[in-house]
Amino acid sequence: MVCCCNTIGNIFRLVIVCGCAFALLMQFLNIYSCDFIHSKSDDSLSIGIWFQTSSSFDGNIVDGDGGDGECNIDNGSYTAEENGLVAGARSALIISMLCGMSALVMVMFEWCICEICCAGLVEGLAFVGAWGCGLAVYMIYGIDGCGTLEEEINEGTTDDTISNFGTSLIPDSIINIPTGTDCDWGPGATYNLLACIAYFGCGILLCCTPQPKPICKQ
Repeated sequence: MVCCCNTIGNIFRLVIVCGCAFALLMQFLNIYSCDFIHSKSDDSLSIGIWFQTSSSFDGNIVDGDGGDGECNIDNGSYTAEENGLVAGARSALIISMLCGMSALVMVMFEWCICEICCAGLVEGLAFVGAWGCGLAVYMIYGIDGCGTLEEEINEGTTDDTISNFGTSLIPDSIINIPTGTDCDWGPGATYNLLACIAYFGCGILLCCTPQPKPICKQ
């Protein structure tokens, strides 16, 4: 029975390690992706967490300048000093990767070398931080140009008088809520989602599968 539990535990620890490695790879690819989101109004304008296409972008989505739509990694990342949502998305991605890396190192250390008291709790919290912060990256959909509630109301109403009357009744704190409907889902957003799913799955497996003896002691 002990041997069986060890075998099962070893298999699932391998799955967890591979899942973490996969998630980190997806997030690393996302760092250099220029297409986390792209504008519906300008097909050549795509925006990543750090990099963008050659259409003009200064922290807010604006009309393209007729660029060729190629990724501008060689020219450095765009500034996020005036856009807190972009800066927040960048911070969330870095924290998520640090949590994922920490969880990976701790799981591998316990699996290969020796068990540590209460390490499972710390590993579980690291996985929660990894997928939680990973989901927070999607706040970038709230940047200017991706649509607000006010824009949605205006687009859905042909009468300007009715539209202005309706928006005047709604508090600014609500009318300016970002909706993200003017931006499309890009490959980078898919990479990030896959990473979050992998972290979440690894956390579940960590809690629900038996812990094997360290490999060096088996």
